[in-house]
Amino acid sequence: MKKIWLLMLLVTLLVACSAKTEKISTAFYFWRTTFSLTETEQQYLKDLDVKKLYIRYFDVALQNNEAIPVAPIVFNQKPEGYNVVPVVYIKNEVFLQNGSADSLAVKVYNYIQQINKSADVSVNEIQFDCDWSLKSKQNYFQFIDQFKKLHPNLSATIRLHQIKYPEKTGIPSVKTGVLMYYNMGVINSGEDNSIYSQKTAKNYVNSLQNYNLPLNIALPVFSWGVHVRNNQVTNLIGGLRVNDLTGDQFAKISDNRYKVVKDIVFKGRYLAKDDEIKIEAVSADQLKEMMHDIKKNSRHKPNEIIFYDLNENNLKAYEKEDFKTVSRW
Repeated sequence: MKKIWLLMLLVTLLVACSAKTEKISTAFYFWRTTFSLTETEQQYLKDLDVKKLYIRYFDVALQNNEAIPVAPIVFNQKPEGYNVVPVVYIKNEVFLQNGSADSLAVKVYNYIQQINKSADVSVNEIQFDCDWSLKSKQNYFQFIDQFKKLHPNLSATIRLHQIKYPEKTGIPSVKTGVLMYYNMGVINSGEDNSIYSQKTAKNYVNSLQNYNLPLNIALPVFSWGVHVRNNQVTNLIGGLRVNDLTGDQFAKISDNRYKVVKDIVFKGRYLAKDDEIKIEAVSADQLKEMMHDIKKNSRHKPNEIIFYDLNENNLKAYEKEDFKTVSRW
């Protein structure tokens, strides 16, 4: 009897050890143009023990062949208690022209400093978000090298195709990359989910084993509605979820697809009778599926899981426990 008890204890211990997981730090991207947190957002951040926010400061785009800042952030509330990482989204078009990487780096740095000063924020890390191409990579990488002279602690977003073909796309000379594990397909009127497809991801994720840059992981908690007319995509309605399409204005076709019953103005857009709205989102189970596949194919544990993006409606689409479960390794 004693031997049976000891055997059962040993089995229990082995199961417990095999099921043991490590918690990864949780962070969020903030992608609105005015920084102000709702009570719900603040409570979620507190309950999830979030200490770091990646805040989009501004975009950089071309205007009359000159790189200019677009839609800069305005701080209506100081992000006290959070480690702030400014994120600058730079359109690929900026690096397709033969501009001066040195002068652009100085301009971007000075503008970041200007925002930091006005918001009374000090930062340690700066992140660049750019889907560079083969034609633009040299200018982009030169920009990063120049910027490191002004601020050495940089991170950069990395797309799936860039981890699969690093010998072609190159690897930016930054301390850390952030793998954007979303936007995996072309937005279309069919049944595909352009935000996430496990089938598509599996064509790339095994390349994580050979990518020579420490990576954190960005996961999608956003959604949108694809407005379809005559089987053609008309536009996207950001932030839309299935719960927004209740009522007699819409008729359900499938779990994520609805038909417009009559001509209406909806969220500032004209929807004609017989138009369709396809909701694209990612479920909690799919988030867990993503992390399972990433863990299976990674040599190293990421330091952070960053959810895109911080928004009350996005948070409410999940249970708090979902975020905690996904952030375990």
